[in-house]
Amino acid sequence: MPYGKATLITNISFTIDPVRVLREMKIPKARSLDEIEEKPLAAAIKRAIEKAYTLIEGKGIYRTFPLSGVEGNVVKGPDTGDLFHGAHMLKLLTGCERATLLACTIGPRLEMEVERLQKAGELIDAFALEMTGGWMADYMADRVDERLEHEIKREGYGRTMRFSPGYGDWTLDNQPQVLRLAEAERIGIALTDSYIMIPRKSVSAVIGWKSA
Repeated sequence: MPYGKATLITNISFTIDPVRVLREMKIPKARSLDEIEEKPLAAAIKRAIEKAYTLIEGKGIYRTFPLSGVEGNVVKGPDTGDLFHGAHMLKLLTGCERATLLACTIGPRLEMEVERLQKAGELIDAFALEMTGGWMADYMADRVDERLEHEIKREGYGRTMRFSPGYGDWTLDNQPQVLRLAEAERIGIALTDSYIMIPRKSVSAVIGWKSA
């Protein structure tokens, strides 16, 4: 893939695991919906999963940039400037020849439906739908990650872990540049003044390319 050219992924296929939803809802012992003693809650979760399939629209985008080396506490690149700075970025990207910025989202419709249910007083259904969608942004990031990993290995490189703004000393104020370089607006992601992504169920991250 040429440097700087974004790869856009639409209609990411997905499967909603009911057990994962139960874990998001802090119901650790149940291994299926049938094991939930509170039958109204079990019914709400089932409705939420069915509805989520009609609301989630997984999209992702990523761009790969060359890196030129370390200067002080910054891993430099001709297009990325001082974006990759601080101890965590030095640990992640030192020795890497490239870095890929990615963004993904489940889209706005599930969040909009949660808000509608809340306003209608259907709080159990709203909670169940929120928890159903709560982990799906990371699910989409994993799917984009898998596709990128194939590309990295195909070109003879190894890869680093995926690392997102807001962790360690790579603070959220790096988010505007991350999303701009990843062209995240093409999949409908925007930022609030406090650097929160909209839709909220979105993920941004960097992955480094290491010499194999």
